[in-house]
Amino acid sequence: METVRGRIKNYVFHNDENSYSIARLVTEDLKQVTLVGYFPVMCEDILYEFMGSWVKHPTYGEQLKVESFKKCEEQSVSGLISYLSSPFFHGIGPKTAEKIVYEFGIHAIKMIMEDKAILKKIGLSNVRIEKFYQQLLENQTNEHILISLYGFNLSGKMAMKLMNKYQMLTLEKLEENPYRLVDDIEGIGFIKADEIASKLGVPKDDPRRKKAAILYALETLAYQNGDLYLLHTQLINYTEQVLGDPMDLSDAIAALIEEKRITIEDDRYYLTMSYVSEIYLADKIHQLIHVDSLNIDLSYMKTLLDAVEIQKNIQYTDIQKEAIITALAHPFSIITGGPGTGKTTIIDGLLEVYRLYYKLNLKHPTIHEKIALMAPTGRAAKRMKELLDMDAKTIHRQLGYNYDGEFLFDEYHPLPHDLIIVDEASMIDLFLAKKLFGAIKIGCQVVIVGDVDQLPSVGPGQILSDLIESETIPTVRLNQIHRQAKDSKIIRLSRLVNEQVLTPEDLTSEQDVYLYRAHPEKIKDILIKQIQGALSEGYNLIEDIQILAPMYKGDLGIDALNQTFQHALNPNKEIKMTYGDKTYYVGDKVIQLINDPERLIMNGDIGVIKAIKTNAQDELYMIVDYDDNEVMYEKGDLDEINLAYVISIHKSQGSEYKIVMLPMIRSYMHMLKKELIYTAMTRAKRFLIVLGDMNLLIYAANHLSEKRQTTLKARLNGFITHESAEEDPMDDLSPYDFMG
Repeated sequence: METVRGRIKNYVFHNDENSYSIARLVTEDLKQVTLVGYFPVMCEDILYEFMGSWVKHPTYGEQLKVESFKKCEEQSVSGLISYLSSPFFHGIGPKTAEKIVYEFGIHAIKMIMEDKAILKKIGLSNVRIEKFYQQLLENQTNEHILISLYGFNLSGKMAMKLMNKYQMLTLEKLEENPYRLVDDIEGIGFIKADEIASKLGVPKDDPRRKKAAILYALETLAYQNGDLYLLHTQLINYTEQVLGDPMDLSDAIAALIEEKRITIEDDRYYLTMSYVSEIYLADKIHQLIHVDSLNIDLSYMKTLLDAVEIQKNIQYTDIQKEAIITALAHPFSIITGGPGTGKTTIIDGLLEVYRLYYKLNLKHPTIHEKIALMAPTGRAAKRMKELLDMDAKTIHRQLGYNYDGEFLFDEYHPLPHDLIIVDEASMIDLFLAKKLFGAIKIGCQVVIVGDVDQLPSVGPGQILSDLIESETIPTVRLNQIHRQAKDSKIIRLSRLVNEQVLTPEDLTSEQDVYLYRAHPEKIKDILIKQIQGALSEGYNLIEDIQILAPMYKGDLGIDALNQTFQHALNPNKEIKMTYGDKTYYVGDKVIQLINDPERLIMNGDIGVIKAIKTNAQDELYMIVDYDDNEVMYEKGDLDEINLAYVISIHKSQGSEYKIVMLPMIRSYMHMLKKELIYTAMTRAKRFLIVLGDMNLLIYAANHLSEKRQTTLKARLNGFITHESAEEDPMDDLSPYDFMG
């Protein structure tokens, strides 16, 4: 940690919201230093000590990245006068400031803080004394708070977050309960809060610590597995892992139940938010299913379907016809099937029959108020729109997700549509399902489409699977591969994996599948050559080619592979932006990691860095192009993106790529499950390239993901009875924002 002493000359840039600053400092030996980091606006005449590390800006040279700061004990007379007459203290001009300093000397502030009445000596009234004292107290307190926060090993950015949240009460709030940070401050989890608590002297068996650990076990560890609840023994085991020691948790559990933060049902322990959401969802689905008869003329509808066959010059199979008629004849239905089974063909036929039956014009401007096509991700919605030649939106956008993270449509303001079709439904988690189905009006026809054999949602729940297995909703399962797809080795291989019948004899390269047996140390080079070959054939690195991997860490993890391909495939190294251990250049392929409705980008959107520039404050920023939506990122925003030459298989859900490349190595083994590999393979549209140990495909095909612990299925089919849930009182406090 380097230290510089000096006075602020001027602020080049300051963000009032997060206190990110760029400032010029003049040191005691009159050298000029550029400071960057998260610190408040400070008096330009006071001597400060800044601690941090030196970083080199490509254009502006060396800068001190500030981690902490403090006011120096010794100050000059002129500096102290300037400070006391600065805008920090209203009503104290230069003359009064001079009187104070000449009367009490260089230690004037300390003396006033000890006894404010001494200010009567220079003729200040009681009102002016009190006002000046309170302003002085606030400034001294803020600096004291920041210095204390740095002592908790918090970054400048995180310290300013706490200050902005709690202000003068920051230290009191921390001492009262440091674990409140987990709920109150984004970016602080149990581990960081526990570290602060330890420095505050909170005992390991403190009830606040136990309660926070229980909530962490339910909210983080259980959610990571997709579980909505934990059994008692699981809850104890998970919590003790978090705490590091066995402890009696009965009082803490009882307190959380009393506070309505967790709910117990039989031997199942839920976060109350999850419990209420699942009950609400089950009740709403029951309402959508059990509506008055649609009074459909089935005979006429089948005649229309025959006419559509002629019109489109297509011959639907019996199962496709069944899917179309079932969807149109019921208020709520599900169509599930793998690639090549004709799901999109069915949706297209369904829409045409619906149009004819209800005499609608699909090109009329008001059709978007009658029919809604949705998908969980932007790429899936875009593909839906292209294939069906009809507007399709993400679920978030259709629900009117706004700048404040709120939804325009909900149970009190339902969507106007009479027909809603939702594709890629396997990706929908409990909380998004609650938002979606909660906003659908009773009487609207709902058609859910998806591949139930794919990975379930990133978030908790297994909505599509539970809906199907409840057997309360008419479901058509497509299992027949169509003529166009029969010649695809990609589809045949993925089906063998899905049906768990893959054998060594099936592991041969053929047509659109290339299997390369290679040692791990050779895989990077082979991938680079394959990509370069594809680029020479006219394929586009951003749109057409995607490498998928199951984990982030390790030599062949997502992070290391991204750096390798960035170095090998992006020649633009003149200008860069660095964030943490990641560096970005113009031309890099990147992925958005969080939903940002204000900038019209969602988690999982992939774009390319179009430019890196410098603004008027000498600060670097980048422009990322997402399908012609150009988005600006300042340095502080770079935690929202990652390189995307390689992405996780989970992030690829809902997308298709002309070429998919899939490394397979033994260090992935603990991640390799049938659902994961099946999902990865079915992302490939034209070519699938697998490199590494082919026996791992057989291993993965024979290992199923553990079934998630949910109770939606049981609630739907009446095995668990419950009182109807009111709107979740903690709805706005959801820690989980759907990850596409």
